[in-house]
Amino acid sequence: MEASSPQSYAGPDDVPCDICTTGRKRKAGKTCMTCMISYCEAHLQPHKEHRVYKRHKLEEPTGNIEEKLCAKHQRVLEIFCRTDESCVCLLCATTEHKTHDTVTPEEEQTGKQNQLGKRRAKIKERIEEKEKKLEEVKETVVRIKSSTETELQEHEKTFKAVLESIERLRSEVIELIRDYEQKEVSKAEEFIKLLEREIEALKKRNTELDKLSQTNDPIYFLQKFPNTYIPSEDGDSLDIRVDDSLLPETLRKDLSDLQRSLEEISSWKFVKIKGVDTPGYILQNFRMRDQFLKYSCPLTLDPNTIHKRLHLADGNKQVMHKKTETPYPAHPDRFDYWPQVLCSEPLNGTRHYWEVEWSGDGGKIGVTYKGIGRKGKNEEFFLGCNDKSWCLVCSNSQCYVSHNGKNITICTLPSNKIGIYLDYSGGSLSFYSITNKMSLLYKFTVSFTEPLYPGFWVGRNASMKICQLNPSDQ
Repeated sequence: MEASSPQSYAGPDDVPCDICTTGRKRKAGKTCMTCMISYCEAHLQPHKEHRVYKRHKLEEPTGNIEEKLCAKHQRVLEIFCRTDESCVCLLCATTEHKTHDTVTPEEEQTGKQNQLGKRRAKIKERIEEKEKKLEEVKETVVRIKSSTETELQEHEKTFKAVLESIERLRSEVIELIRDYEQKEVSKAEEFIKLLEREIEALKKRNTELDKLSQTNDPIYFLQKFPNTYIPSEDGDSLDIRVDDSLLPETLRKDLSDLQRSLEEISSWKFVKIKGVDTPGYILQNFRMRDQFLKYSCPLTLDPNTIHKRLHLADGNKQVMHKKTETPYPAHPDRFDYWPQVLCSEPLNGTRHYWEVEWSGDGGKIGVTYKGIGRKGKNEEFFLGCNDKSWCLVCSNSQCYVSHNGKNITICTLPSNKIGIYLDYSGGSLSFYSITNKMSLLYKFTVSFTEPLYPGFWVGRNASMKICQLNPSDQ
């Protein structure tokens, strides 16, 4: 047997010769499916030279010979059963697969090559689509990075301008105070010099009077006495006032307002919210409650709008959902399907603030134009399901805002006390969760066109109560 070259030895990915028993095994050239053995070129020679091996079935080298054997009969798999979609041996084909549709593996492979081609074409098409999508995503990443840098530069300019403005204002205020100091100190120093001269003159006059008082010569005393007057202060010296307030009152107030604004900004936080399609962020402002109390407005529930399943209490400040109906008189403004109620007072023109405590299963807290539908079970008459109303939906398990049938989920669950701030002229409606702090849940930005009426949808076993607010508590 000739010595083999290094290339003929079996590598990690090659099928080794089953006959080579000494030293390093050579790479198999063929696998005999009759012998169920893999041969290198040297050991394959008997199969090529001797007639007895001519009928043996040689195939490309395979290292998984066991996979080509029937698990039941340990025979070569030579038949494909189309009925069971599996390869079987000849013995299986004549027994349990006798009545099945069987063909040779080569025939079945020929038939499936067409399907394979279609699948490859489909995969190729998918690859092209994915590659195209990949390029689009890469381009999107480039655009995101570019727009991010642009956005960062813009905001950096904004914050830099704010800091420069504050620093400039600081320098100007310091300069103003120093100018005041210099001017007032100069006036005071002039006044000091004047007082020192007057004191010196008075001391000199006092010495003269002291000598005159000690003389024993009456004639001399009487001659000098007319000149012993006390110098008058009127017009002889200037008066000076030192004002502890170094800045004008208007400027002092403006600076005080600026300080409060900066303190307010320092409490802002970015909070994640879940929108209709994608999550986003809002800048949540934790503001002190007393800043809103000055806009508090008295509200009462309108008995002409209340649904019969809702019951009023506490001077028309509280509404509860009950199983029994109240025989309210017929009224064109009454909701006859949805358990809703509106307040009597229209809100417009300025700023308004009120608070609501909810309990039980919760419900909807919002505002609406007067023209919201009242009769029938049309879903458009439901608060938040039309273009006439805006509301917050709160319960112990979820929280979202609703307008014109679109919902925006809020990740933070609300407290049982909700603050509502309406800036009608400014075009905003804000909902706050009130605990020891005020936490903004959501802010609508709207150009309101009609007076707004606060309203409620009350869930089963739930109640809503309009809180009594005292602006003097701020």
